Amino acid sequence: MDKQRIRIIKKNDEFSMEYQAGDIFAVDSTWYGGVNVTSASGIPLSLDRDEYEEVKDDGKDTRPIDPYSYQAGVMDCFCEMVSSGLKKLAMSHPCDTREERDSYLGEVKRLCGQYGISYYPEDQAFITDLFPAKANQDKFNYLFYRTEDVLEQYLGLKERQKRLIQDDAYTQQARHDLAVEFGRLLSYPEEGIGRLMKQAAEEQ
Repeated sequence: MDKQRIRIIKKNDEFSMEYQAGDIFAVDSTWYGGVNVTSASGIPLSLDRDEYEEVKDDGKDTRPIDPYSYQAGVMDCFCEMVSSGLKKLAMSHPCDTREERDSYLGEVKRLCGQYGISYYPEDQAFITDLFPAKANQDKFNYLFYRTEDVLEQYLGLKERQKRLIQDDAYTQQARHDLAVEFGRLLSYPEEGIGRLMKQAAEEQ
């Protein structure tokens, strides 16, 4: 039996780039307040009932989007946000292999040239309490930024985490502080950082 399909009509999670208005998903399961689906990049999503509508199976709503085009579209959005100053730092969706990540290099160069920004291929994901570790552990992605000092801040946070772990000083407070600073570098508001950390803790 085919899975029920739903269409996104609004977003309650403004920080997630895993779904947008107009996206169509197959329902994996339901819960008391909505449905669970899987994004194009493989991330599980829990959607509230007011975020979607059921898609009638009349054959008119099927418009498959290949993963490459989807990822390129997401990166285009992030690059525009960085270029306009809405975000200091942005990350592409994680890829399972370096080869998969590198397959987007031509498009990444084109987008960065178009928007006048820079990119950095990340081979060692920065794992903090801001996001669920399983979503980024051993993954590969691109970072997008406009000025070099932003990349230096990011690399500085990673180095600080490394030293804290080596010195056996990566306490709960240190973990919290590092995740908050990472969230601020990604230009998330304080409320959003707190909500993301809470969600990440619940998914661990």
